[in-house]
Amino acid sequence: MLSTLEDEIGLRTGRAVKQQREALGFSLRTLATHSGISSSMISDIERGTKSPTVITLVRLAQALGVTAAALVDEGAGPAPRIRVLRSGEGAGGEHPARWKTLAPGTPGSRIDFVHYQIPPSTVLGPTAAHAPGTVEHMHVAAGTVRVTVGDETAELAAGDSCSCRTDVTHIIENPDPAAEALIYLIVERR
Repeated sequence: MLSTLEDEIGLRTGRAVKQQREALGFSLRTLATHSGISSSMISDIERGTKSPTVITLVRLAQALGVTAAALVDEGAGPAPRIRVLRSGEGAGGEHPARWKTLAPGTPGSRIDFVHYQIPPSTVLGPTAAHAPGTVEHMHVAAGTVRVTVGDETAELAAGDSCSCRTDVTHIIENPDPAAEALIYLIVERR
């Protein structure tokens, strides 16, 4: 009985690691670099052929931006669309915001680097879904913003960052009635 439970938890955890890794667009090698766990060990965990130690599970969870419990308990659930990094934690179209592209796009480039100044009490969007695999990385340089991607919302303050899978409708808003928000956005298309 116990080995069946162990097998079930190992398989569920492996699926969750793979699901989170793919949702972030990480290769096995990228996750290995971020977690300090070898890519062959991660592959074995994802396939359910090896069970991670508690330390390995915690290191993978930290690299994926989730809790270790989420990898064990929520292996069958969807990966979050928004991953927030709070200040101090290491690691175009027509709208009222003033924006400019900061780096010229080279032919065939899949990355845009954009600077937005969002006036007080301004909502940008809803913006239509981007192509599958598109990730927007945002850093809030000043002010506060509320980011809604699909049915998930995150509140960000100056110094916070987030990465969002924007293959669904999404909104960025400055809820402050008195202060402009300044964000830097990298749009990464797959």
